[in-house]
Amino acid sequence: MKYFDLLKKKIVNKMQQSYPAISPNIEEWKGQEIVDFQEDLRLKMNEHLSEKWFYTHMKSSQDKIPRIDILNLLSKYAGYKDW
Repeated sequence: MKYFDLLKKKIVNKMQQSYPAISPNIEEWKGQEIVDFQEDLRLKMNEHLSEKWFYTHMKSSQDKIPRIDILNLLSKYAGYKDW
């Protein structure tokens, strides 16, 4: 979970490049901020994550990380080679 939390912070940094006013706390994102993230992910990675997925994995505090393919996608989006 520690590394997933670090990845979330890197995702925020990436989003702030396109959307400087976005909240630095991904758990506080809602509505338009999530839509902006979905759009940025679609434009840069040609992938889509549902709003339900976002609420389940990015906003909740459960001790379960996403599947490896999603971790790889998000890692690449954040600028890493993979998870």
